[in-house]
Amino acid sequence: MNEKQRKLSIGTSFALASAWFGTHCGSGFATGAQATSFWVKYGAHAIYLPIISAIIMAAVAVIMWELIRLTGSETYRQYADELFRPYHKVFGLIYEILFIGIMVMGVSAVFAGAGELMAQALGWNYVLCVILFIALTVVLTMFGSNVIRNSASVLSTILIVVIAVCTIIGMRAPNAHLGEVVRTWDTEYSAGSAIWSAILYASFQCVILGSTVNMAGGLKTTGDVKASGLLGFAMNCVMMVLLTYMLLSFYPETTGETLAVLAILNSIGKPWLSTAYSLMLFLAFITTAISCIGSLTTRFELLSKDLIKKDTVRRFVFSLGIILICFGLAQFGLLNIIKKGYNAVGYLGIPFVILPTLILGPMKIKKLRAQRSEETR
Repeated sequence: MNEKQRKLSIGTSFALASAWFGTHCGSGFATGAQATSFWVKYGAHAIYLPIISAIIMAAVAVIMWELIRLTGSETYRQYADELFRPYHKVFGLIYEILFIGIMVMGVSAVFAGAGELMAQALGWNYVLCVILFIALTVVLTMFGSNVIRNSASVLSTILIVVIAVCTIIGMRAPNAHLGEVVRTWDTEYSAGSAIWSAILYASFQCVILGSTVNMAGGLKTTGDVKASGLLGFAMNCVMMVLLTYMLLSFYPETTGETLAVLAILNSIGKPWLSTAYSLMLFLAFITTAISCIGSLTTRFELLSKDLIKKDTVRRFVFSLGIILICFGLAQFGLLNIIKKGYNAVGYLGIPFVILPTLILGPMKIKKLRAQRSEETR
């Protein structure tokens, strides 16, 4: 491999790792609600739970991306069909239902989180704030979605920087007590229940990994796949640990907060930091909403080309339907969506995503490599 090819390979691996990071550490993660629900509520056990989740996610990602590289899959459904073949008509459909379900819940969580953020900042009614955010999302989807998507990587980078600054300042606050929580091993739960929660978190995140399929097609070698997995693991794990440790520094006060990170920033008396975080979080909500609605609409459009002939009408019908469903789910609130909805997908993701990937994936990869070896002889 020459120098130009090596740089291209590194660039591809970094782009895929960043895409994974973007899908994982979006608005839901940035609020602190996911970390609180799956790790921090278990008290001192949270010091190792995000690492367990990250290891499982990385293992599934590497196997998934290698299988995509070998089969040339271009969509999450094609990947699922290759993984479950010859029983793909049943299990591929289950995988797709889980993926669509988690995406719908993701948009609902964005609506709920944005509504809560606006309600706190403006003092307005929660439902009204959700409706206003949806209206803004619709306008941007119609007229400015390309601008938002093109700036998504920049916005994600800014969000990472803001979260990193917030977590470091938060852990250094006078009322932070991470050391005390760990020293006294402050928890109300057993290690078994805490580890199970970390597995559930990894499970629904592994379903979301299906959104990286289109980018994984650019990987040329197994080395590229491993490099992507290693970079992605490092990026995700560091942010997961940082955010969790800050939230744990204020345990158990923030475990019931919808916007836990914002609650901490407000409590340490740094208005400029709270304002910067709120603005970045709002932009993250917009970016995530447009991205998720766009991907869902595209998928449903492909399934209904014969039913509704005109592209604009088809796009409007499905976008409106998705938004109305997500608006209804948003009324349950951000924490309920994460605790109940994501939990449900987490339970189903273990038998239908994690275990098949870890068991069937290596077998399929070994078989495909053997076939390629035979063909080159």
